[in-house]
Amino acid sequence: MKNLLMCICGLLFCASLMAQKDFEKETMRILPQSELIIAGSTNVNKFDCRFDIGLITDIRTIKYSIEESCLRFPDLNLKLTTNGFDCGNKRMNEDFQDLLKSDQYPEIKININQVQLISKQYVKAFITVRLAGKENIYNLPVQIENDRFKGKFRMNIRDFGLEPPTKALGLIEVDEEIEVQFNLLIQR
Repeated sequence: MKNLLMCICGLLFCASLMAQKDFEKETMRILPQSELIIAGSTNVNKFDCRFDIGLITDIRTIKYSIEESCLRFPDLNLKLTTNGFDCGNKRMNEDFQDLLKSDQYPEIKININQVQLISKQYVKAFITVRLAGKENIYNLPVQIENDRFKGKFRMNIRDFGLEPPTKALGLIEVDEEIEVQFNLLIQR
């Protein structure tokens, strides 16, 4: 998920640049004040799993081209290690790792394909998420304000072949819909 946020931040940053035909390059990094959260719920309560942003704060060079009102990225991707998420306690962390099949698939890969400029404050990002060996495409609105990129989108874990777990002999059921929330501050 961290990689996804990093990609989104990079795309949004590039969206503010002037239109050009050739591939351009820009360096950026996600600052530690950023947040990436997977929020979910059960029939009993809610939970948040926060990603350790320190795992994706490296400086990156991003290649992009501008075509009409879109920024296209030939190879912008984020790799989030599944064990980089903290759900608040050891048991929930283990359950989350089991859900994501982290033994078999230790990374979540997010490709940022393109960003469409909507206004000075908003863009629409088109991304591909690879989780548990399956890929799905999403488009999501992103708010931009002073090098900060904020947004959220919903995913159904069944779209990745994952089954919502149950606990306490089926009395506690996890909702199949999760929400990915990001608030990324970048430095250029």
